[in-house]
Amino acid sequence: MSSKHFFLFLLFFLYIFGSDSFADLQFKQSKDISDDTDDLRGIFIKPDGTRVYVTSDDATPTVIEYSLNVPFDISTASKTSQTNLLVSGGAAMDKPHAIEFKPDGKVMYVIHSNSGSVGVEQFNLTTAWDTQTLSYDTSLSISDDVQIRALAFKSDGTRVYIAQRDHGKVKQFDLPTPWDLSSATNKVESNSFSGEENNLRNIQFSSDGTFMYLGGNGGDDINRYKLPIAWDISTITHETTFSISAQTGEMRGFKFTANFTKLYVTGDDGSSSDDNVIYEYDLDCAGTITCLDASANSDVKAIIEANVDTAKRIIKNNTLPIFHRTEWLRRHKNKDNLSNLNAEIDFSNQKIENITNALNIFKKEKDRTYNSDDWFEWSEGRISFGKKDTNGASSRNIHSYGFSIGADKIKKRDRDSMYGYVFQYTNDNVDIGSEGTNLNTDSYGLALYETKLRDDQFFTDSVIGFNLLHIDHQRVTYGNTLKGDREGQQIYGSINFGKRLVEEEINYNPGIKLDLGYTKLKAFREKTTLGNALTDSLIYKEQNIKTALATIGLLFDTTNQQEEKTTNHHGRLEYVADFSPSSNAEFYYVNNQSTNYEYKSNNKSSHNYRIGYGFDITSISGWSIVTNFERFGASGKGYVNELYLLLGYVPIDDTEYAMILDNDKASLTYKKNLNGFDIKMSSNYNFIGEIPDYGANLEISNKF
Repeated sequence: MSSKHFFLFLLFFLYIFGSDSFADLQFKQSKDISDDTDDLRGIFIKPDGTRVYVTSDDATPTVIEYSLNVPFDISTASKTSQTNLLVSGGAAMDKPHAIEFKPDGKVMYVIHSNSGSVGVEQFNLTTAWDTQTLSYDTSLSISDDVQIRALAFKSDGTRVYIAQRDHGKVKQFDLPTPWDLSSATNKVESNSFSGEENNLRNIQFSSDGTFMYLGGNGGDDINRYKLPIAWDISTITHETTFSISAQTGEMRGFKFTANFTKLYVTGDDGSSSDDNVIYEYDLDCAGTITCLDASANSDVKAIIEANVDTAKRIIKNNTLPIFHRTEWLRRHKNKDNLSNLNAEIDFSNQKIENITNALNIFKKEKDRTYNSDDWFEWSEGRISFGKKDTNGASSRNIHSYGFSIGADKIKKRDRDSMYGYVFQYTNDNVDIGSEGTNLNTDSYGLALYETKLRDDQFFTDSVIGFNLLHIDHQRVTYGNTLKGDREGQQIYGSINFGKRLVEEEINYNPGIKLDLGYTKLKAFREKTTLGNALTDSLIYKEQNIKTALATIGLLFDTTNQQEEKTTNHHGRLEYVADFSPSSNAEFYYVNNQSTNYEYKSNNKSSHNYRIGYGFDITSISGWSIVTNFERFGASGKGYVNELYLLLGYVPIDDTEYAMILDNDKASLTYKKNLNGFDIKMSSNYNFIGEIPDYGANLEISNKF
């Protein structure tokens, strides 16, 4: 890289771094079932959305079962059965209300209310989810209540909750035998909720028991309450109310889906007492009725931080192979080792954030005079995995791999200079939290580099590169999977100045390095997998990520030449300052674009150190091994350990190997000159063809 190009590069980066409510329920549709019942009451929807159950109090109390041709689409409901609830052994109910099922579908529970008989009936189903196979099992009698309407269970079946109609209270019973009402004990009664609703019709809890929902026809609305202690109704506060009076004139029951992305309400349209309707609503945000502050969501924060970390990690993984290459060239200048193949393995976790292993294959050292037209090929691969925990954001598990393929040559006019290019691919996969949130990033890049020695003392390494990014984004909340594709571009550069001091026993390389990067992530929107629902979907605005690190340090190496092998020891001691600016991310809900949220990611550590030691061993037989251990410590953020293990072999003179990959075919060739004769063995393979193709050839030739 010429001085002119360098100053243009520097000016470019200086320019980069110097420039600087609530949503609601959405009514979707309704289903009039007046032909099936004149007195519609409670409702339950099967977790997979293929069946709906309602209770009715016509001439006889019944449960009506509907099949949904399209899951969760109430407009596709068709009646499959209507079963009498007055079975042998059961109570003489005349007003069935709320209906619930055990998660396996083999037990059904129905609220009953009759003069002198108030409680909950428990039925067994011979065939799961088939109400035509029900039989009476037991009941929970509530003798001190005249009117009860609502019913709910703790997610593990160890508690049951019943709500009174007129007094606006909820009763809580423990079930020592889960899902068995006959074991009910230890009754606890809440305070009155009549201030929000005086005619309760149903009750439901979030899956973790931290929210409770009460609805009734006093105001035809649904109220959300916060439980500081999960599943404990003695500590509860009212949060918000949402009215559905625009659709129904008299709510009789409601039920959220298991993932809280939809709501179904039974009632009438207010025009006639004979209208019995099921209403379907979409929730803008799962389980909340009204959307919470998106910037406080731990997964959203982790996604933004992961994007910043991934941008830095890709730049690091793209520059390290190049500096591995230039450092090796300096240590082994004028040696026949310019073509090599490397593989790096990178480990990281919270305590040891990064342990890196590398496998390099290179040629044994041999003095050689190079031609300026010679190109020398090299490559390096990488596999990494680890874990990172942060305050306020979800934990992250990291898995990535990648490879670099490069070529360089000696300059014609300056035999102490080499320049080259490298193509790089990286896949970076980050699992966030425990619900299935994930970022999968593919990076495709090209970099140019140059290394130069002046008077065998001063050296300069320079790199400039460009990457294209594609991010497969997946966020899971309340069981709802939100996906999106995000594109990005990345430009980065690094320049390293140093001096190589050659001594009799040890060589020193003091130097200073500057790393700069700029990443632009395009705007994108999440799309739900739940049909056309937009529940919890966010739109992320364009995000710019700037990185800047300065390093000052000392590298050293020494060579011990023996008859059968050469040993080279090397190490480093460096101080790294990270002065990357914070990265701001802005986003908003698809269903409420008037409220803008913002989160600032600032994970940098200003003061860092890097120390390392390693050695190279090259034998006369062609076998080579290189080891290197490094520690990268970050102020207040722990440390990183890196371990490189480099193994290699170069065949003896006059021996050639070649491997070619061409789409679905591969070939391997071995050629050796023996006493003037060329002995060539080759094989070829067809991996994908319908008819397997494997072949081998042996050729012996000579020129006369």
